[in-house]
Amino acid sequence: MIIDAHVHAGEYYRHYTAAFAEEMMATTGMPPEALTAPEGRLLAHMDDAGVDRAFLLAFDVWRIEGFKVPNEFVAAICARHPDRFTGFASVDAGTPGAADELRRAVTELGLAGLKTAPCYLRMSPADPRWNDVYEVAQELDVPVLVHTGYTPAKKADPRFFSPRLLDRVAADFPGLRLILAHLGTPWTDTALDLMSRHSRVYADLSIFSWYRPAATVAAALARARSLGVLDRLLWGTDHPFCTMTDSVSRMRELAAADSLWPDGTALTPAEYASLMGGAAAGLLAATHGGTIR
Repeated sequence: MIIDAHVHAGEYYRHYTAAFAEEMMATTGMPPEALTAPEGRLLAHMDDAGVDRAFLLAFDVWRIEGFKVPNEFVAAICARHPDRFTGFASVDAGTPGAADELRRAVTELGLAGLKTAPCYLRMSPADPRWNDVYEVAQELDVPVLVHTGYTPAKKADPRFFSPRLLDRVAADFPGLRLILAHLGTPWTDTALDLMSRHSRVYADLSIFSWYRPAATVAAALARARSLGVLDRLLWGTDHPFCTMTDSVSRMRELAAADSLWPDGTALTPAEYASLMGGAAAGLLAATHGGTIR
């Protein structure tokens, strides 16, 4: 099973502002209108790339950016395709009622995780206002995917880019499973060190595994192997910021190119299977009583 652990829902003309789309897509070489993931097109892209399931993300940055991809929108897609999508809610801890909204999204809408965007909301992921949200996520046993690393969004606060800020969160909420988005790019060593200190911290490779040089990606994966955390890395694309087909091809090349790896040893078949879906499936099973939803 191949699982893309980082896929954005939403459509350009319905959910994203033109200014945000222009800022985000400028670094990809694609036009602003490419920041869109219509349901049918998304499923076709998954089929073309051989992707069996995707973590489909809501995105609440209304307070700062003036838009959001609603939890209800994501839940409806997941309900129509329960065998293809696992939905992640999104809430803003700077808005009253965020913890209650997460509870509703999980217990009533059937979403199975949480996506947060602290730097976009100009607040630290360790800000005490997140505590009620983390407590609900820990109680309901849903993983929390946190944006870490750089973003070209002009309103985002760079003080809150570093994955190091999650160290305290992991310590204060030991039952919470955290996923560091983008492996904290460019602070990938920091992200891996954080994973080595906390057994319930994971990371996805979205954006990092496609836009960074192949040798850089191989070096990070080799370091993850040496630290014993490779089995908590999840392949992902950040679609529509890059294509699933291209990213899958890149990972297949990395898996076989011993010369790219600092220790001369590329991924074993078991390591590749874990990275491309096994670890994500295991995470979902661990947080949902042995089932993938």
